[in-house]
Amino acid sequence: MESPNPPPGSPLPPPATMPASGIKPVKSQGRARIGDRLRHDLETLMVRYIDRLRSDPLFSKSQSLPNALLEDHASSFLSDLFQSLVVLENAGELDNAAESELLSDGIKIQRLVAELHGRQRYRLGWTEHALEREYQILREEVDSLVRRHAPDPDRAGD
Repeated sequence: MESPNPPPGSPLPPPATMPASGIKPVKSQGRARIGDRLRHDLETLMVRYIDRLRSDPLFSKSQSLPNALLEDHASSFLSDLFQSLVVLENAGELDNAAESELLSDGIKIQRLVAELHGRQRYRLGWTEHALEREYQILREEVDSLVRRHAPDPDRAGD
């Protein structure tokens, strides 16, 4: 079956919009703490992500791929994303131009990493559906980790 993906080297379409995760927003005072905890647990998150890819029937070819190839780009993308939480909380210490520049740079890095990841997956023969499923798994693992670290919004004092 022919892959619906563009030929290598051509621009990739924007990623599909992901549905809302259902996670309640975190108060700004907790973003840096959560960002730090997420970065601290990145290796654990990656292990769970790889295990889920290997156990999903859609990724049966992943059994023969080394972990480094399956992890490729995901930890860089997530590390920068988690760092954005720290930047957002510490925005009061920055002037508007510095905050805007940091966030803009982060977005550019995340977009580049996502594009490189999509191209790499295309070279491995993954379909658009497989890539969407991969991002769904990654999002579920991030959501799970955030839930473990986010303060309970229903408890006073958090």
